[in-house]
Amino acid sequence: MPAETVPRGVIAKQIPDIPLYLIPKTIAEQIKERRSPLYRITVTMAFKNRFTLVIETRKRGYRRFAQRSPDTGNSMS
Repeated sequence: MPAETVPRGVIAKQIPDIPLYLIPKTIAEQIKERRSPLYRITVTMAFKNRFTLVIETRKRGYRRFAQRSPDTGNSMS
């Protein structure tokens, strides 16, 4: 599988050696601390019951999702 390209402006923070039960708390703390839009959260198993958490955020939000496409009049119903 080819490496996925990461857009410019993405900031990654790696947090090693997290137990499984602390993953949700750690993610919530990082979101509150950073106050920037999330790009991706990756959790990988390091060994036995320990995980490595990588949280990637963007400096700016996604512009392509904020733009609305013009209504073409086609309906799916």
